[in-house]
Amino acid sequence: MIRALLLRRVWLLGNNLTTSIVILFLFPLSIFIFTNLALRKVPSIGLYDIEFDVWIYPSMIFLVTGLCILPSIFRDVFDLRVHKKVLSYLSLSPYSKRYMILSFSIVSVVESLIFGLVSIILFSTLIPYPFGFIKTIGFIFYFSIYIFLLSNVFITIAILSDKLSTILISVFAFIFFLLFGSGLIISPSFYPSSLESLLSVLPLAMVIKSMQSYLFSGFIDWVFTVIPLLTGLLLLSLNSILIRNKLRQ
Repeated sequence: MIRALLLRRVWLLGNNLTTSIVILFLFPLSIFIFTNLALRKVPSIGLYDIEFDVWIYPSMIFLVTGLCILPSIFRDVFDLRVHKKVLSYLSLSPYSKRYMILSFSIVSVVESLIFGLVSIILFSTLIPYPFGFIKTIGFIFYFSIYIFLLSNVFITIAILSDKLSTILISVFAFIFFLLFGSGLIISPSFYPSSLESLLSVLPLAMVIKSMQSYLFSGFIDWVFTVIPLLTGLLLLSLNSILIRNKLRQ
């Protein structure tokens, strides 16, 4: 099933090749302009005494790839379910609902890795790539946890939404949190202490903080690494139950 979903993504991209290529380059470039260039004059954004380009580099990759998986999840889990198309037929297959959700998550990770690689190549023509081989492996590890968790959050929103207005408002609110509350751009320490404490225990903020800790100081925070992974697995199980109930309706 994973192979079939990957081939379907390739087929969809091939059918809209020109548009896909334009978006593939314009979207990362837009993220670069509105994060790196726009925030370059801010004195301090993170907790680490490093150059701004180094601080913002993984955040730009996370933003590009995290937002790029949204259209495919919206199409596969929301649009095709509401209009009784592919997802309804998949429910008749011998695969379990948990395996279906896992397949969507794995395909999202693979798709985002490709988007991430293209983004790194593009960004490297503008600013130097700041990490060595070992840290790049760690970056991919945290990146995979982040996309796995994020894709399951998007899947949950897509399953629970039955109207276009509902999913648009929900996704917009979540993207707003992703931009300003997850620690990708602005450290939670900039917020009041009570809000900082709340943001710091959210799984997405945990994996981002753990990623930054490893890349910028070499310290691996295993608690903030394992909790987001377990949360993603928990959401996967929850999504399998939700999709089963929705398809029965």
